Parts: sequence; C-alpha cells; structure tokens
Amino acid sequence: MATVIPNRGPSQLASPARALTFFVLFVLIGVGLTVFGLYQVGHAVGLLGEPGKLTVASCAEVGRPKPEIWCTGTFRSDDGRTTDPAARITVNPSLASGETARLDRVHAGSYVRISPARTEGYAALTMFGMALFAFGGAGFASRKNSAARPEFRAGLVGRAGLRVGQVGVLLLLGAGLCVIIAFFNSTLVG
Repeated sequence: MATVIPNRGPSQLASPARALTFFVLFVLIGVGLTVFGLYQVGHAVGLLGEPGKLTVASCAEVGRPKPEIWCTGTFRSDDGRTTDPAARITVNPSLASGETARLDRVHAGSYVRISPARTEGYAALTMFGMALFAFGGAGFASRKNSAARPEFRAGLVGRAGLRVGQVGVLLLLGAGLCVIIAFFNSTLVG
C-alpha cells in the first residue's frame, strides 16, 4: 500500500525583512571581498605600489612553533627613485644570497611579492566576492518577483534573477579555475 503524503499547499515564502537581510549580507560581504581582492591583485601585479627588485643579502628562520623565512636585502624601485637597504619580506622557500625577487612597495617598510600565483589567488577571491554579490541580487530579484502576478514572474523582470544567478555561477567557476591555476603556478614555479 502506498503512503499518502498530504498536500500542505504552497511553501511559505521568506518574510521581506529576512530576504532584505540576506540580500544586504551577501552584498556587503561580496563588495568587501571584491574590493579587498582587487586591492591585493593591484599589488600582486605591481600596479598600485612602487614595483622594483629586492637583491637578497640574507635569509633566516624566525619564530616558533611555525617559523617563517624572512629575507632581507636592498630594494630598488624600477624607476630608480627609491632605494631601501633594509627591505624585508617573508618567503617560502628561502632565497639564496644575491638572488633577486620582484616586489611591490606598498609604503615605507612594507613590501609584497609580485607573482602570478598571488595574482591568481586574489583574482579568485575577487570573483568569489562578485559571485556573492550576484547571488544576493539574484535572491532579492527572485523574492521580489515571486510575490508578483504570475504573468510578471515569467516575463523579462522575472528572468532577471535567473540571469544574475547564472552570472554568479560563472563567477564561482572562474574563481575555482583561478584557485587551480594559482595552486599549480605556486607548486611548479615556487
């Protein structure tokens, strides 16, 4: 004998306040991750700071229980205007004395490496933030349109939430691809 499942009617829609809360949360987190990611990408490619080269003088393990490798040396900007004989960066693996590393000078005494792996990693974070932003917009558009008359749900306005959601999925796939490329780039290049 088959079990009969009673029809309880249409599912309860989320309250407008709850939908708005999730929309605002997704948008704020998405915008925050996107802005932070873009800022870091700018430094990872050497566009926001002052790009140059560090000529390594020495490297040493510092700290316990998880030591970091700090390399010090002379930083010289590409345009020749800035020289810092006491520049220091954290690296993994260690660099040999006399080796050079591409750096971006964020401000006096603060440097980050210019590298494809860092660029791709922060590009992934940027795309993830953009996806959250898109999902927030798609959810809000779907919620707003679900209460509309049936003829509007199927129309152009109703499809907007679906399209924005599809863009979010594509951004997530792009973020995943960037993570994979960054992983292989960091393991193969070092």
